[in-house]
Amino acid sequence: MSASATTGKRAAAPAASTAGPDRTFRSLQYGLGLLRLFTAQRPVWGIAEMARELNVDRATAHRYAATCLELGYLEQALTRDYRLTRRCAEPGLAVLGALALTGAARPILRELRRQTGRTVGLAVLDGDQVLYLQRLRGFAYGQYLLEKGLGAGSRLPAGDTAAGRALLADLDEREHARTRRASAPPPQLHQGGLTIDEQDAPARLRGLAIVVAAGGDESASAIEITVPVESLSAAELVAELGEPLRAARAAVVQALQGEQSEEEERVA
Repeated sequence: MSASATTGKRAAAPAASTAGPDRTFRSLQYGLGLLRLFTAQRPVWGIAEMARELNVDRATAHRYAATCLELGYLEQALTRDYRLTRRCAEPGLAVLGALALTGAARPILRELRRQTGRTVGLAVLDGDQVLYLQRLRGFAYGQYLLEKGLGAGSRLPAGDTAAGRALLADLDEREHARTRRASAPPPQLHQGGLTIDEQDAPARLRGLAIVVAAGGDESASAIEITVPVESLSAAELVAELGEPLRAARAAVVQALQGEQSEEEERVA
């Protein structure tokens, strides 16, 4: 079977973009097209075959393959042909990790909201912002006024939220431990594992958050509870909602570990 029949010409020369040359980069299009050539049915490709399928000359195909090789997305077999490396799976695995986290946390967050009546959320860092994977509106008095259209997929400046402050502090502490700086320890925003956001104006809310244990910076997340500033002081917030928040964190970690064990059993 020919290469064209195998791939259905899906990775042929990219069509002209309607976005205009100022918004697209043709070399990136060709590079991604090259990676899409590799399938379970056709895991190994030679330069001549890649050039024919991409509708470019062999020298151009070699440059794209060499770049992917240098970046760690391709490796060469004994025949000097190319195949994908595990690194190609990293972006997809990151998305799957977020989906697994959201699925494991959803019933736990619902129970936390039912137990407390407060707005609860699950957030991750995305640059200098927090991205809410889940945000469930509370039903206690005054909670509705805090929402302002926020929900799953909403973003806020990390420094303006309890979840963001918790994640930034956690990231800072791990970076401090990794580099073993001789300077003074990083600022401790945690109180028994909890982080309080007391920026009560103009948002008029107070937040409490805790980081979910994670293996790396990319997968760190935080569970957050927000309340109107009039309802609870910072001390009352910790006293009333600290233990339910810790219990929710423990439940999410346990659920994730259970999913990981099940996946390992399926692979074995």
